[in-house]
Amino acid sequence: MENTIPAVSICNRKIIIEIRYSAIPIIIDKRGELLNKLNHKSIIPNSHWELGTGEVKMFDSVNQEDARIVLFADLKKLTIISTKISSNDSFFQLIDKAYKTLKEVVGDVDILRVGCRIIGTYKAKSKEYITILQGFKDMFPSQILLEDFQVKDLRLQLNYQNGMYNIGPINKNDEFLKTQFPYDECDNSVGFGIDTDNFILKPAIGAKISDSNIKDVIITSLSVEKSLFEKISTL
Repeated sequence: MENTIPAVSICNRKIIIEIRYSAIPIIIDKRGELLNKLNHKSIIPNSHWELGTGEVKMFDSVNQEDARIVLFADLKKLTIISTKISSNDSFFQLIDKAYKTLKEVVGDVDILRVGCRIIGTYKAKSKEYITILQGFKDMFPSQILLEDFQVKDLRLQLNYQNGMYNIGPINKNDEFLKTQFPYDECDNSVGFGIDTDNFILKPAIGAKISDSNIKDVIITSLSVEKSLFEKISTL
């Protein structure tokens, strides 16, 4: 799985994958086994963990609030959140290993929904917020903007079948940065933000979402992110 955006253009990036499935009550009894296997395979190296009622949590920090990689598995879903992404392929391998480990422990999984959300901030051609903001304004027909008001910020959200995206300019110390990337290494550079979420649902009784569809959803989100980046990065 190739990298879709040059690393030098990425300021901050978070990828969230969630696999929902029909309830698997046996996880309650096999939490310890699942945790041991995930640790043995170094899904999250040097991880810290918690066992709850029917759930397993793993993270790469003593304090969960400071974690950059989080894995959560319970009766109905497997979720992985990472802001440490060395490459698209490494993130996919993380998902693939975690999901296969889950299946080793509980057996077949009836997938109901697969979703992949990518949230990031990126460098634009200009380093001036006002220039980037003006570029966003110029993308819209003049009749939908009220020129009588001084525009300080701008966001566009578009919903489409099985997905959505949200784009807008990013200023230094933007609230978006504080909310999505609340860690010391956050890059506060001026640029633009992308938030895209794409998913597939189990279509009908008797039909199945195959394991290979997990990768398909990730690729779809990466493609949307790339397309938006290429259109906006020239601002």
